Amino acid sequence: MGLRHRSREAALKILYQADLRGETDYSELLDDYWSENENENVDRHFAESIIRGVAENISKIDETIKTVSENWDVERLGFIERALLRMAIYELLFTPDTPDNVAIDEAIELAKAYCDKKSAGFVNGILDRAMKAKAS
Repeated sequence: MGLRHRSREAALKILYQADLRGETDYSELLDDYWSENENENVDRHFAESIIRGVAENISKIDETIKTVSENWDVERLGFIERALLRMAIYELLFTPDTPDNVAIDEAIELAKAYCDKKSAGFVNGILDRAMKAKAS
């Protein structure tokens, strides 16, 4: 696993925890995570930029999920799937330096590690549609 992959994994864990707890202020979660995982080899700046980006753009991200998932309510998604989709769609829409296929491939790899096979396929389908919608 590369540095960016591990950084995305850290961002996923923090976004998941925040969503699970209903937190919108990530400061304490970030402090706790980094102190508990201080030896983890990640790019903290990259992970935190994803977390901040998701937080700042959550309305647009959730609207995109709803649109491309054919009106599937974002709140009905599992916590981990929701965090994964938010993270990947943030990268698709708001980080032009990340190639679309990289954002999608990374999300699928994380889905395979943290979700069941069916969820990984669901995440792939949503992200594929989001990429196509972005291009049109």
